[in-house]
Amino acid sequence: MNNHLPYRSVNNRMNIMDNKHGARIESMFNRISPRYDLLNRVISGGRDLAWRKKAVDLLGDLHGGTALDICCGSGDFLQVLLDRYGTDIKLIGVDFATGMLDLARLRFGENTSHRLLLGRADAMYLPLADSSVNAITIGFGIRNVADRDLALRETYRVLKPGGKIVMIEPSSPPNRFIRALFLAYFKYISPFIGGIISGDRAAYCYLHDSFIAFPPPEEFLGMMKKAGYPIVKAYPQFMGTAIIFFGEKS
Repeated sequence: MNNHLPYRSVNNRMNIMDNKHGARIESMFNRISPRYDLLNRVISGGRDLAWRKKAVDLLGDLHGGTALDICCGSGDFLQVLLDRYGTDIKLIGVDFATGMLDLARLRFGENTSHRLLLGRADAMYLPLADSSVNAITIGFGIRNVADRDLALRETYRVLKPGGKIVMIEPSSPPNRFIRALFLAYFKYISPFIGGIISGDRAAYCYLHDSFIAFPPPEEFLGMMKKAGYPIVKAYPQFMGTAIIFFGEKS
C-alpha cells in the first residue's frame, strides 16, 4: 500500500481469500479476465457503462476526496471516476483476483501512483482505516462475496460520515413477461455467449447461479440498513434488469 492513502494491516489468517470458496472464485475470475470487459458489454447490451455513470452521479461532488472501488476488476468504475475528476480525486481499487488487477494495472499504467492505488484485498476484510474514504463503488461484485453482511459492515466502517456507497447488480424485472425473457437470457444465452468469447462456459453458469442466489431488492436494502446505513435506496435500470443500490452514512 501507499503512504498517501489510509491503510491498516489485516490479519491474513482471517482473510476469506485463503479459504476454498475464495480460491475457487478467484481462479474463475482469473480465467475469464482477458475477455471480461467485452463480455460485460455484450451481456448487458452495452448498458453497463451508462449504469456506472449514473451510479457515480448519485455520489455527489467528490472533488478533493477519496473513492474506493471494491471488486474493481479491470477498472471500469475507476475509469469513470478518473474521467470525471482527473487529478482532483484519490482512488483505491481492490480485487481479490490477481488476473483482474493485472488488467487494471495495464489499463492505468503510470496513473497507479499517489492518486490511484491498486491492491489485492477481500471485501470482507478491507485494509483501510475507519472513516477513511468519501465514497465506495461496487460493480457487479457484491453478489460474489461469501458473507455479504460482513462486507456491507466493512463498507460502512471505512466510509466517512456523510459518505455514500453505490452498488450495481442484475435484478429480476417486475414485469412477468420481461422477467421470463431475462431469466432465460441469463440462464441459457449468457453462458453460451460467455463460453464462446471466454472459452469458459462453466464460469458464466456460475454467474447465473450467483444472480439467482442474490436476495430481492427489498431484502438487500434491509441488509444495508442492518449494516448501519440509515439512508438506502434502489434505482432500477432498463426495465428492472439491473439495480443501482445506494446508501449514505450519516
